[in-house]
Amino acid sequence: MNSLEERIQRCELENASLRKKISQQNKIWIFGLLLMLAGGSIANVGLKQEVFESIKAKEIVVVDSTGTVRARVSGDLPDAVMANGRVSKRGSKAAGVMLYDEQGIERGGYVTQDEGSNVMLTLDSKYRQSALFVAGPEEQSQASALRLWNKGGAIELRSDQSGPRLTVTDSQKVKMQQPEVSPSSDLCAEYKKVEQPNLGRQYCQGRFTEKACNACLAN
Repeated sequence: MNSLEERIQRCELENASLRKKISQQNKIWIFGLLLMLAGGSIANVGLKQEVFESIKAKEIVVVDSTGTVRARVSGDLPDAVMANGRVSKRGSKAAGVMLYDEQGIERGGYVTQDEGSNVMLTLDSKYRQSALFVAGPEEQSQASALRLWNKGGAIELRSDQSGPRLTVTDSQKVKMQQPEVSPSSDLCAEYKKVEQPNLGRQYCQGRFTEKACNACLAN
């Protein structure tokens, strides 16, 4: 009898211990489940894309996976850094968007300039500018130009107060212009003001025919 009671008592103790372990395991499972749910909620909050009606900043820089700058939106763009670390001065404060290649070299942009108030789209090789699409600010002349060039020459489609024309140049002067136009009197006056000998003529012959420049610069 005593032996039976002892066995029953041991069974009850074992059952109590088992229930306690099961209870503890259930609590662990419930706690783990709550952590998973909480983590999912936090992840969803972190992944949620915020939408802003307006962002005001002086500059926004976009980098790739290696940390190389690939795009820049700025109210005061830095000078261009070309291949071999050569710095190309802009000549005027500029604001807009610049694009860079995998080496971080500037390859073009869409900007406005403070000096002259021109707006322009530029495309560059790794070494120098290769294409330019520009519009001036004036109401009367409504000047604009598209210019493509390399070391040997250029082709330009331009419309300004001198008239619309297509011009082909070599490295020094105009080779063909259709239709041929003459520089305005104001532009001729600017060429004549150039102090260095023949430099004003070089400027003129870079945009107009030799015949037109002879008439423009005649005393």
